[in-house]
Amino acid sequence: MTNNSGTTTNSARYAWVDYAKGIAIILVVYRHLAYGLLAKGIALPKGVTSANDMLYSFRMPLFFLLSGAFFAKSLQKRGKASFALNKVNTLLYPYLLWALIQLSLQMVFSSYTNAHRTAMDYLNILLQPRTLDQLWYLFALFNVTMLYLGINILTRGNKYIHLAVGLIFLGCSPLIRQYSAIYDIMLHYIFFAVGDFSSGIFFQERVQQRLSEPRYLYFSFFIFIALQFFYLYHQDMNMFLYLVIALNGCLFTIQLSSCLAAKGVLTFLQVIGHHSLYIYLLHVTIAAVLRALLIRMGITNGPVLLLLLIPMAIGISLVIYKFCVRLGLSFLFTGPLKEKQATKKLSVQ
Repeated sequence: MTNNSGTTTNSARYAWVDYAKGIAIILVVYRHLAYGLLAKGIALPKGVTSANDMLYSFRMPLFFLLSGAFFAKSLQKRGKASFALNKVNTLLYPYLLWALIQLSLQMVFSSYTNAHRTAMDYLNILLQPRTLDQLWYLFALFNVTMLYLGINILTRGNKYIHLAVGLIFLGCSPLIRQYSAIYDIMLHYIFFAVGDFSSGIFFQERVQQRLSEPRYLYFSFFIFIALQFFYLYHQDMNMFLYLVIALNGCLFTIQLSSCLAAKGVLTFLQVIGHHSLYIYLLHVTIAAVLRALLIRMGITNGPVLLLLLIPMAIGISLVIYKFCVRLGLSFLFTGPLKEKQATKKLSVQ
């Protein structure tokens, strides 16, 4: 079994990765569906939107950090050319395909969606991906990964240079915020670099054991809550302070995920995390259909709609993905380029 980064996660040692992705993708769905309801004029309590905003700081950086954590292993296993082809197949291809599908559906069924698209929006697939709802992340992760690979080749894998580049990018990112394709690279490069830099630490057995001990989680919880509350009321903060808060959120989520994986509880999070890419691709369109149906049925209470939509959108996304795979429609999620395995053996760490 492989996750959507192409890394093996079927062992108990890496189960926490899928748990962490599961927590993150639920937070992503929560945010998208909550703001979808608000855009439809459905009221939500202040606490619902505040909690959403409070937890916004770390959920996308966590995906970049986890991808970076497996960069070296995947590169060593596949080789440079095959690694790049894999990212085209698993990131760029589904992004381009589903951006076209989602944009087209939004134009055809404009009366049922919150987006008002025109043919000019097809240009934003490459120019302004942030305008395309949730799909920007795939394009950003592909761009960050390819840039990281290029710099990694030039610097012969010097991780300190990656960290320096990431910090420079982060500091300069507010200057190009209006150009989202570039902004997303500069904002998230540092998290990918931190993931790669810390991978040698995270995967040590003694570190894994400490991460899974509840006593450390209890201590981290109070710091996590304090920093997230600070972020809620200071979202225009200095970018380097934001980095500290986002990394703290990532670390807490990893600790929580490690504890849950060690105890083998809430295993649905592992299933959701393992399929996070496909949920990410499908949930917005599915939620739009479900929202229209539920409202037509007379359900207009915001919190009730949100509680119904989140598990339904996730569950139906999983069902549709599995159904497509059974029908031989895997090309909807993975590109057709043939990869060549690296000839050198993967070292055992």
